[in-house]
Amino acid sequence: MNSKKITAAMLASMMLLTSCSTTPAESSVPSTEITTESSAILTSETSETETTSESTTEETTEPTTVETTEPDMSDVPVEQLGALLIVGDTAYEYYNFVRSTADQYITTINRAGSVCSGKANVFAMIIPTSMDITLPDSVRSTITNVSNQQDAINYMLGSMNGVNKVYLYDTMREHRSEYIYYRNDHHWTALGAWYAYQQFASIRGRGSASLTNDFTEVSFDNFRGSFYNDSNKNPNLNNPDTVVAYRPNATNRIDITQSDGSHLDWSVVTDVSTWRSDSKYNTFIGGDNPWSVITNPNKNDGSACLIIKDSFGNAFTPFLVPDYQYVYVLDFRYYKKISSNKLSQVVSQYNIRDVIFCNNISSTRNQGLIDALSEFVQ
Repeated sequence: MNSKKITAAMLASMMLLTSCSTTPAESSVPSTEITTESSAILTSETSETETTSESTTEETTEPTTVETTEPDMSDVPVEQLGALLIVGDTAYEYYNFVRSTADQYITTINRAGSVCSGKANVFAMIIPTSMDITLPDSVRSTITNVSNQQDAINYMLGSMNGVNKVYLYDTMREHRSEYIYYRNDHHWTALGAWYAYQQFASIRGRGSASLTNDFTEVSFDNFRGSFYNDSNKNPNLNNPDTVVAYRPNATNRIDITQSDGSHLDWSVVTDVSTWRSDSKYNTFIGGDNPWSVITNPNKNDGSACLIIKDSFGNAFTPFLVPDYQYVYVLDFRYYKKISSNKLSQVVSQYNIRDVIFCNNISSTRNQGLIDALSEFVQ
């Protein structure tokens, strides 16, 4: 444990951070097998296009510089604890680029674009984690044993072909002073996911839902997530987050297929006010399950999307509900427990219009996760 001081005031004015619960809640929670992406630091190695049924065009996004006012970090305690950096009352996860898995991820997404060509649009988004978004630059510049997430994301998306590339790094940086990541959990908040949805909708080009008209805001206090647990309940992180969720007005029903094949009639956004403190991120789509279906009764046009996600996709999924008659949710980490179908079969069976890969950057360095994704896309 290495504790030291860095430069200015209290972290109260500091940009807010990443987080989410990785532990199933009460016995009433759908069965989940949540893999915490905030694992030990991995050893790094050296180191745009749109597919539609009509045509293929290439999308490019130039990096932009976002100017923000940096908080005064004098006298804010900074502690390195395993795979975590704790700054005041906020924790951050280290990220190290792994070339071999990044290249495999690129190959997998390119393969998805190929197998879906002429059938569905494929969208790829790689979600940055809080260290390179909300950690004040004066502190981030002192952390030298981590990789630059912007460079890693640009490398991966820039190497993809036949898919729509949704660049989120600049989007998140533009909103870095807002509550877009939790302080004591590794996930983004629903607000962070909303900004990502807006960027996705702009690339998709068919308009977007309205946060005011299409959703009802609910909130749940007293959330202590994965960072709090992984730090052995570090007292500096004992400052609970608030989980804010946006319940779709069209429907709040979701049909979940659990890992044992059983079905559960659940809620897109569940009331978790009485659940355990570390389980409240599971308000979103019942946590991590192999397969789920949301049917919007207000649409009858047959429109359907497939979101292929890790746990960051849970907070993103509700925003898709107003846009489609059917939202199919597939967690690539567990899908093979209930089905041997591959991507091409799922797209054909459910008449999928849009395939959305919604993965956080830590997943792209995890060999086991990328193997599972590759197996499904093959």
